[in-house]
Amino acid sequence: MDARVLSRHARPAVIWLGPALLLAGLANRELWGQWHSGRAGELLVIALLAFATCRFLASRTKVAEASLQVLFWVVLLVVFAGPAAVFATVLFLLACLAVGSMACPRAPAALQGLAGAIVVAGVMGWLLQVPIHHAAVYIFACAALVALRRHALAGTLRAAKSQWDEAVSASPRWAVFALVVLGLASTGSWPPTLQFDDLAYHLGLPWQLQTEGVYRPDPRLQVWALAPWATDILHAIPQLMMGREARGPVNLAWLAVLGCGVWQLCRQLGATASLAWLSVALVASLPLTAALAGGMHTELPTAATLVWLALAVSAPPSGGTRFWVRIAILVAGLVAMKTLAAVMAAVLLAWALLRHPWPRPGRLLWVLGIGLALAASSYAFAYLMTGNPVLPLFNAWFGSPYFALSNTLDLRWQAGFNAALPWDLTFHTHRYGELFAGGAGFVLVALAGAWLVSLVHRDLRALAVVAGLVLVIPLVPVQYLRYAYPGIVLLVPVAMVAAGRSLPSSVAGLAVALCVLNLAFQANSQWMLRTGLLKQTVLALGQDAPVFAGYAPERSLAALIREQSPAARNVLFLSADQPWFAELGQRGRSPTWYAPGLQAAAQAANRDASGQAWVRLIAQERVGEIVLRRSQVGDAQLRALQALQARHRATLGDAEWWSLPE
Repeated sequence: MDARVLSRHARPAVIWLGPALLLAGLANRELWGQWHSGRAGELLVIALLAFATCRFLASRTKVAEASLQVLFWVVLLVVFAGPAAVFATVLFLLACLAVGSMACPRAPAALQGLAGAIVVAGVMGWLLQVPIHHAAVYIFACAALVALRRHALAGTLRAAKSQWDEAVSASPRWAVFALVVLGLASTGSWPPTLQFDDLAYHLGLPWQLQTEGVYRPDPRLQVWALAPWATDILHAIPQLMMGREARGPVNLAWLAVLGCGVWQLCRQLGATASLAWLSVALVASLPLTAALAGGMHTELPTAATLVWLALAVSAPPSGGTRFWVRIAILVAGLVAMKTLAAVMAAVLLAWALLRHPWPRPGRLLWVLGIGLALAASSYAFAYLMTGNPVLPLFNAWFGSPYFALSNTLDLRWQAGFNAALPWDLTFHTHRYGELFAGGAGFVLVALAGAWLVSLVHRDLRALAVVAGLVLVIPLVPVQYLRYAYPGIVLLVPVAMVAAGRSLPSSVAGLAVALCVLNLAFQANSQWMLRTGLLKQTVLALGQDAPVFAGYAPERSLAALIREQSPAARNVLFLSADQPWFAELGQRGRSPTWYAPGLQAAAQAANRDASGQAWVRLIAQERVGEIVLRRSQVGDAQLRALQALQARHRATLGDAEWWSLPE
């Protein structure tokens, strides 16, 4: 497709086709029936407070309002995440910058920090099972890196400040708007860690390092224990340094890296500063951005890394070794984050190989070695320990004894892959994840025409195709919305640039309307955002226990068990609906699909009405503490507890802690 196929006069009509379809879709009763006005009202109040506070301070000082916005949201994060977690994260980020200044000299600060984080995670992946992981070790290592690279760091930070001032002064009004929207997305990082997969899986690595000084993955107890672990390592290091979870500050850093990448990509594509800021706002307004900021899933880091990889590949052709080292680091980071992210990385790597001259064979081997060293740790350990490098995926091929001989497609999310998918993801979102209508945001429909027009522009065409592939490929085997998030993010800048070229006077209004609509449906991206989680977090002022009580009281019981129970006594979480055992590390047990062998044994024990099979299973697993919900305890389990003379220790909400005699 080129300019002869789609005339300049026809392009605006094609672009406006997207908003027209969106207006038609907004008539859907299902959409408005699932709208949560309370959350939208909370965001409106917070946004007005941010605008008013920073506008007032800007009028009394010489500081730019955009810079005050950054300070405003960071201060709020300190209140809710705690100063210790924020301090540890800042120290760790400086250490990542120090490493990145060696790996990617003269690169923007965000890219240096990203590259440094990937290098750190890649190296630490090989050392997880070595008992060296103690707070003092990491504090000393981070401080030493900062001290040794202090001159390079100072130069990087000076350059970053200069670039920031230039970006803000080029479009101060839209910079403030974008930062407010980014701040509203960052409210997802305020609550403590509560999402299901985090409590059952992702917290395992950070808490094992904190409590045991080593990570000993056991696929018998957690089938994902050897899955790609780069992002969990990055969450673990600040937590380890201060003994407090740092998910919120780490995710705010990912949001910042993502925002910087989107801005830079738009500018590289020829967009004005105003359009670049509007693109940042549009990405931040996506409902899933806030939901991902509230958890430890990999899609937010994946999106941030993909944007910077796209920025590198779409630059003018370069065949230098330094360029290919940068590509190797970013691709390795994606591979080390998630197997699906590796597939996305392959799309951009293929583009890089087609676009840029290759290095000489000797240097090519050097670049490949760097990439493999940074990417391969989890895959290597998984293969050596289980026979399947991507356990539990594709186990019908690898035949590991730790999981069923299947290729583990989640049958819940097989709604069908077809041309109507963008529409259905937007307006029938519940079919594609634990979400509500509108939880995907509205850009897939509203910017569909702009994406088509981007194919007309020769300088946008390759990136538009790549963004489309990154969006589509994850949805072919399983139609699960979260997997599409990185592709949606990558699609926004290229579509916005195309829209800006054809509709220079209208694109700002379109972007603002989309941002407002996306923010209005932010709560539809995650069920806890609909149940007052933000309000409870604000009222708790950084205290986790009151928030845990309403959503996951098992977390408070786990803290009590760590304090009061001997480390040799394992902990069994009986509830299949709340298998939140990850933070207890090697002690944690749950008879769910995360541990297929234990699940099968539990199912067999349930068939023994006397409870004796459960007694034997509990003894076999060396269980000394049991966490349960009374309404979910079966008769056989109850008889086993009676036979074992279990003693009630504590009740928090619906969750109870019982101890067995020593």
